[in-house]
Amino acid sequence: MSKKIRARIALTLVLIVAAAAVAFAITGSDIETVEVAEATREDLAVLVSASGQVEADDSIDVYPPTAGTIASIEVTEGDRVTAGQVLAFMDTAPIEVQVAQAQAAYEGAMAQRDAISRTAPGAGDIEAAEAAVAAARTAYEAADAAYTAAVSGVGGVGSTEIAQAEAAVTLARTVAEAAQAAYDAYYENVYLPAPEPRDAALESTLTTLESARDQTAASLDEAEEALATISTGIAQADIISARMARDQAYAAYLGASSQRDALIRGSDLSGARSSADAAVAAAEAALAYAKQTLDRAEIVAPRDGIVSFAGSSGTSLLAGAGVPAVSAGLSEGGPVTPAAPLFTIMDLSEPVFRAQIDETDIARIKPGMNAEVALDGFAARTFAAEVERIGISSVLTVTGGTAFPVWLRFRADGEPVLLGMNGSVEIEIETIGSAVSIPVEALLEDRATAYVYTVRDGRAQRVDIEIGTMTDTRVEVLSGLAEGETVIVSGVGDLADGARVEVE
Repeated sequence: MSKKIRARIALTLVLIVAAAAVAFAITGSDIETVEVAEATREDLAVLVSASGQVEADDSIDVYPPTAGTIASIEVTEGDRVTAGQVLAFMDTAPIEVQVAQAQAAYEGAMAQRDAISRTAPGAGDIEAAEAAVAAARTAYEAADAAYTAAVSGVGGVGSTEIAQAEAAVTLARTVAEAAQAAYDAYYENVYLPAPEPRDAALESTLTTLESARDQTAASLDEAEEALATISTGIAQADIISARMARDQAYAAYLGASSQRDALIRGSDLSGARSSADAAVAAAEAALAYAKQTLDRAEIVAPRDGIVSFAGSSGTSLLAGAGVPAVSAGLSEGGPVTPAAPLFTIMDLSEPVFRAQIDETDIARIKPGMNAEVALDGFAARTFAAEVERIGISSVLTVTGGTAFPVWLRFRADGEPVLLGMNGSVEIEIETIGSAVSIPVEALLEDRATAYVYTVRDGRAQRVDIEIGTMTDTRVEVLSGLAEGETVIVSGVGDLADGARVEVE
């Protein structure tokens, strides 16, 4: 074989080896190692997550009855106490002084009111004045009746006869005026305008109207004379005398009433007596308060629960068991004031978890929803909880967002859950039964189209899907992917349709 042929063969082998190396490098570098997960059918829980901390929801503050000092403290912080159990005693010496002062003030007010009462007219004086008023009233009523009888003509011409005479005058006057008007109208409008010699009928009618006018005028004169005759029959002197007697009786009645009223006003001594009564009432209230304060110098628990001292953080109390602790806020001999509580009695059998729910989720939260609370101090377990109530006022989160407080009730189940423990909660707001779902890491979107990558014959294959509800970890698949099919869940953002892959 010639050198030329051998050289050509060697060059060909080199080219083949190089091409194979290049092909191996290209195909080897194109294979992507991926993780996959199956599309599973299960109940899909839609959750809202939030952070929060443990609180004691049911607590009562215990205040001292007055400013003073604590003589002794009978409990240790964290003790479990029962209603009526003594928590502490106040120093009673200053309170006893207050009671004595209040008693003296009350007795002084009572003495002053009694002195005012002794200067008032007696009950007998007022009764006599009332009798005088009654007698004067009776005399006036009798005099008034006598005057009325005199005016009405009792014993002479009565008021009925006068009224009848007056009615007769009124009627006669009306008839006479009508007759005169008829005559005048006929004479001026009919008789005078008629030509002379006038007709006999006109003369006859005028004569008839004239006669009627004269007769009714005469009747009116007779009626007026009769009224005047009856009126002169009333005894004017008797009326004047009766009126004077009535007026004198009325003046006597007014005088008796005035004397009685003066006695009553004197018996009331309204201004001084009212002031004295008010002073007695105020002194009595002050004495009652002082005695009550003395009684409350023995400070007791208003209910069963765990006791916390004023000034303590409260985080040393176990939800379910009392753990003694030392408080720097309350001590024997220390000053206290009614403005600040000495103790807090808490029911820690069922603590609450106060979560801060973002304003975008709060509308979906309802009382009674189930949830799970996870506390930082108990990484290995969670606590079943239930939404109890939702706050109506927003709060500002540490990140500057807006949230609303939601309280969830849960049981400690024997665990030493501490007040103030931080944690998180997942509230189940909806459950979609028998849903096909995939991990949220597998989901990709191209404009309005959702898709995933599956593995087919060693290559990534794009599959468009229709999605439904999404949670923090799962996506509901409505169509495009069947239960049991696998989807790629790692490195999906760098994949291309048809890329070679191998499953890890």
